[in-house]
Amino acid sequence: MDKRVLITGGSGSVGSAVVSELLAHQYPLSALCRTAKSAATLPEGVSALMGDINAPENWIDAISEVDVLVHTACGFGDDMGEVDLRLMQAVANAAVKRATPLLVIYTTGCWTFGSQAGQINEQSQPQSIPDFQWMLDNSKWLATQPNIGVRRVSPANVVSEAQQFAMPILHWELERHGQPAIPDIANLSWPIVERRDLASLYRLVLERGQDGEEYIGCATQIPAVTLAGQLADQAIKPVPISDWFATYGTWTEGYGLQQRLSSEKAKTELGWQPRYLPYGR
Repeated sequence: MDKRVLITGGSGSVGSAVVSELLAHQYPLSALCRTAKSAATLPEGVSALMGDINAPENWIDAISEVDVLVHTACGFGDDMGEVDLRLMQAVANAAVKRATPLLVIYTTGCWTFGSQAGQINEQSQPQSIPDFQWMLDNSKWLATQPNIGVRRVSPANVVSEAQQFAMPILHWELERHGQPAIPDIANLSWPIVERRDLASLYRLVLERGQDGEEYIGCATQIPAVTLAGQLADQAIKPVPISDWFATYGTWTEGYGLQQRLSSEKAKTELGWQPRYLPYGR
């Protein structure tokens, strides 16, 4: 492949899966790395661009050397929206100087849709939880800027087969309580996608997606009690979701949403087909 790609968050759970996927398809790759330790985790053949999303002015000129920016990095601090906006502003300023448009594949997420009674697809009206409204605002602003094409990927809750298809917070709760724990919300279920399946969606959005379009990545829906119950042979502890707010931050409101996601658009238009499904689903 001749498109040169820069990935932010390339050593993270999602970003590293995207790195592996694109490398397997022979894309020339570089990944933004904050530390030498994260740079050392990159596979052979991937160039490290040393830098931090908090200080884009130190590395943003490298945008001129790539065709595609895959943006998977997120800080999860109180100022994560402001950090992302400054980064997008720097990207937009750098893109003006380019001879050809820059393609940005921007990561939003299922939590930007909020709770909805019906099935959620790309035409559903967003009702984002407050902590992640910035994803919608920043990506929409970026799409208005000259010399930039924006395509959005909206993942379900991202999981890993290596971690028994359970989100990290379930592992944290198991360690904290000594037994599995989930929010005490009746009939709670979670849409999930395995990180490698999500990585293949990013590649397909790059290759076959359309500027201005959003693509939801969801493999299946799992009851919360089923997912947590796979971690230990113990009773599941129901906890108020306000306890998760106090312990981890208000961003955990997303785990209390009632959502059913459809990836029909990604499957029909891009040919995406999830392969990594839990418990034989």
